[in-house]
Amino acid sequence: MRHKIYRRALAIFCVLLVFSQIVQVAASYHRERLLKEEGEAQEEERGLTLWYTDEKLNAYLVEAAAEFEQQHQTEVTLQLVTAVDYIEHINTASISDLGGPDLFITSSELLEKARLSGLAVENDSFSERELQNNFPQKALDAATCGGKLMAYPFYFETCFLLYNKGYTDAAPGTIDEILAYADNFEGGAATEKVESIFKWNVADIFYNFFFIANYVNLGGATGDNKAEVDLSAEELVRCLEYYQSLNAFFAIDADEVTTENVLQEFIDGKIVYTIAKTDAIARLDAAIAEGSVYQVPEEEAEGEDQTETEAPEGEEQPTEEETEEQQPGDNGYFYGIAQVPDLTGELHTKGLSVTNSVVVNAYSKERELAKELARYLTYDKVDSLYTTANKMPAKMGVSYANEEMNLLFAQYEDSVEVPKITDLSNYWIEMEIAFANIWRGNDVGTEIDAVNQMVHAQLATEKNE
Repeated sequence: MRHKIYRRALAIFCVLLVFSQIVQVAASYHRERLLKEEGEAQEEERGLTLWYTDEKLNAYLVEAAAEFEQQHQTEVTLQLVTAVDYIEHINTASISDLGGPDLFITSSELLEKARLSGLAVENDSFSERELQNNFPQKALDAATCGGKLMAYPFYFETCFLLYNKGYTDAAPGTIDEILAYADNFEGGAATEKVESIFKWNVADIFYNFFFIANYVNLGGATGDNKAEVDLSAEELVRCLEYYQSLNAFFAIDADEVTTENVLQEFIDGKIVYTIAKTDAIARLDAAIAEGSVYQVPEEEAEGEDQTETEAPEGEEQPTEEETEEQQPGDNGYFYGIAQVPDLTGELHTKGLSVTNSVVVNAYSKERELAKELARYLTYDKVDSLYTTANKMPAKMGVSYANEEMNLLFAQYEDSVEVPKITDLSNYWIEMEIAFANIWRGNDVGTEIDAVNQMVHAQLATEKNE
């Protein structure tokens, strides 16, 4: 009887032992599964989303995202969104259950708005020495709000002087010199196409603002100080009177002129000098590649032997195809680049600029990884930005096929950046209207006073609130 009880107890013990082992194995498997799922979830969370509004960046961002994914074993989602209410949409998405972008690209004028909305974290990915050695102060100021570097300077736009080297090899220092050139201009076979000595889009504030930029203060060096807004310097009125006087010389129809048409006329050889924006260079180079640029004929000196000259001994004569491919200008480009000219020897100018930066969203769950991507886009990878997106990097030291493009960087460093103060947003609309009215003959003082009163009323209202 005892043996039966013993055997039964032993059997029960064995069953319990086996069951315990099964439970342990199952528990172990369950733990491994949970860890695996948690790991997969963590990997999924490491994905980044980038928002941007300019489709011209597509090729660059796709290439950069693919490289970054491979280097960091993470997924980068690119999302092209509307520019309308951009910061508002980022904020709404960020506080929703779905979440917003981990980082986004924005212009300097919206950066303060993003900061005040709690959407930006400080750029601490660079040492002070790296910043000073790789970015101009203009770019760092553009990415600074509230005394801190709140973004990663990416690329810039500015205006500059463009001239046709087939008509002149001089980049004038003043518009007075352009007027002198116009007075001495003589028609002939080489200039038969010329319709305008100097023409630009007088209906667009971006191309007009250089006339007064040197004499306005739009929020101080970083463009976010409301105590530093001065729009009524004495020289400003003199500059606008000079601007108005040019209508008598060049008679540009503000109701008909467009940036696109001006650039096409320049390509067609109809304009000698114009004010252009940085994106114009890609258009000009495309026209060269297409062979659609008007070739200014060279005038023969009277009595000069018109037979072909032989190449110096020891050098090969260029082929007909090589001769046809050559463009006017000593560097192979028919156009010349220069900084915007002063008005006179006493009235000086500055170009207007806008800097676009990458911002890391404060709501991102992967801030550190987002910072690495921001640095990669604006520093490590950015040397290829112009070749893939036709954007001028804010980083120093980037080389270009046309070395004259380095003058655009110098122009940018000496420019006036669009301010970040939200209350000055209407200033550009009102100032564009004022320029148009002044061009048509309205009193300069009256137009400027109206704009100043509107701006200071807005600033006062904001201060009282």
